[in-house]
Amino acid sequence: MKSMNGQQAVVQAALDGAVGVRTYVPGYPITDLAAALKAEISVNEKVALEIALGASATGLRSLVIVKQVGMNILADPLVISATHTIGSGLVIIAGDDLGPRGSQAEMDSRFYGPLAEIPVLDPSSPAALHASILESFTLSEWLRIPVIVRVTARLLDDEGPEILPRPSKGAGQQFEREGWDLTMRGQHQRHHDKILADAEDASESTTLNRLEISGNVGIIASGRPAALAEGLGVSLLSVGYSNPLPEKLLRRFMDGHRLILVAEEPEPFIESQLRLSPKVRGKLTGHLPRGPLERADIIQALESLEEMPQKKPQVYESVAERGYSGVCEDCPFISLFRALAKVDVPVAGDAGCAIRATRKPYQSVDVVYGLGSSIAVASGFAKKGIAVVGDFALAHSGLQGLINAVWKKRDVLVIILKNDVAAMTGGQEAPDLTKLVEALVPTRYLALPASEDEVEAVVSEEMKRSGTSVVVALGKCTKHVAKI
Repeated sequence: MKSMNGQQAVVQAALDGAVGVRTYVPGYPITDLAAALKAEISVNEKVALEIALGASATGLRSLVIVKQVGMNILADPLVISATHTIGSGLVIIAGDDLGPRGSQAEMDSRFYGPLAEIPVLDPSSPAALHASILESFTLSEWLRIPVIVRVTARLLDDEGPEILPRPSKGAGQQFEREGWDLTMRGQHQRHHDKILADAEDASESTTLNRLEISGNVGIIASGRPAALAEGLGVSLLSVGYSNPLPEKLLRRFMDGHRLILVAEEPEPFIESQLRLSPKVRGKLTGHLPRGPLERADIIQALESLEEMPQKKPQVYESVAERGYSGVCEDCPFISLFRALAKVDVPVAGDAGCAIRATRKPYQSVDVVYGLGSSIAVASGFAKKGIAVVGDFALAHSGLQGLINAVWKKRDVLVIILKNDVAAMTGGQEAPDLTKLVEALVPTRYLALPASEDEVEAVVSEEMKRSGTSVVVALGKCTKHVAKI
C-alpha cells in the first residue's frame, strides 16, 4: 500500500485546489515544502501575502507559505483583509517550529486566528492536512476572507495512506466593491454579525471534527497531539478548527465527562478558553509540559489526572545540551567576525548567518532581534555602533532601517554580508541592492576572505566617519556555491 507524507499531502491539495499563485519566504520548517510546491520567493512575508491578495482579487486561488515568525511580518495586510474581503480562495500555511530548531522564537500561529478574526485549521495527519487545505479554500471563498492552516515539522514528515485526488477548482470569483458602501466600523460589524457566525457554523459541522466516546474521562485535542491521543482507552474529541472553536460540540463533550485533558502544542491556546471549568487539565495545570508533546506525555498526564501536580524546577535547555552548528569552517566572513569581536562598540546582528557569531569562539555580535532589524537597532545605540546585515535580510526589511538612518542622519556603520543567497534557509537567490545602497549612502567594498588586519583597518576607518556609511563585504557561501 502506497503512503504519503504531510508535505506530499499539501502538494496534492494545491493540485486538487487548482492554486494559481503560490508565494513564500524561506525558513524552517517550510523551505522544502515551498520548493515542492514550486512557489515563488518574495522579499518578505508582507509582500508574499499582498501578491496573493492581488491574485485573489482578480479571480486566482492563492497559497502563501511562511514560517511562524513570518506571520508577524504579514500581520498588517492579514488583519485588514479580514474585513475588507477578498475574491477567490486565499490560504496561508503557517509553519510552526516547535521547541524551535531553526527559529529565533517559539510561537503558536493559532493566536493569529482571534487577532485577525479569521479561521485557523489545525490538522492532525497528512490526510487531515489535505482535507483541511481544500476545506480552507472553500471556506475562504464562501466567507471572502483568508484562512490559516497551521503545520509543524513533524506533521509535514508524518506518513499516512495515499490520498486520492479530489479536484476542487472553485468559482474564480473576483473582488466585490459592495463593502465600500460601509464605514470601517460598519465592515467590522458585518464581519462579526455574518462572517464569524458562518465560520462558527462551519467549525461545528465540519467533517474534520472526530469524536470517540469511551468512559467518563475525555481528551480534547488539535493538531498532531490529536493523533498521539488515539487509542488510549478514553474519549477523544479532535477538533478541526482551532479558531473558531466548535463551542456547542465542546460543551456537550465536557458535560458528558468527569475530567478533561486538553492536548495541544506548543501553547495552551484551547485550554485557556476552557480553563474556567474545574474539569479541565492540561499545560496550565502542570499535567502536560509546555512546547511539543509526545504520546508518553499524554499517557503520564492521564495517570495523574485526579491530582494537581506539584510544580517542579524547570531545567532550561542549553546550547551545549542540544549541540550547536556555528559558523561554517570555510566561511569567507570568518575574518570579519573575528575583527568585529575586537571592536569596542556595540554590534547589532541579524537573524541570518550573523546570528551564529553571537556565541564562542567569536562573540562578535551582541544583539539580534529579527530578520532585517540590525540597522534600525544600531541606529538607536547610545554611541556609534555597527549593524551586520545579510543581503537577503536587507531586502526583507533592513532597507527601511537604512533609509531611516540616512534620513535622520544617524551615526552607524552598516556591514552588508553579500553572498547573493539566503544562506541560512536553503541558498535561494538574494536580490542585488548594491546600486540602490550606493545611491543612498557612502559605500565601499571589501572582498573576502581577507586577513584580519585588513578587515580591522577597514572597520576602523569607517568608524571614524560621521553619519551613516556602508561596507559591502563580498564573499561566496561555500555551502551553496553551486547556486551562485
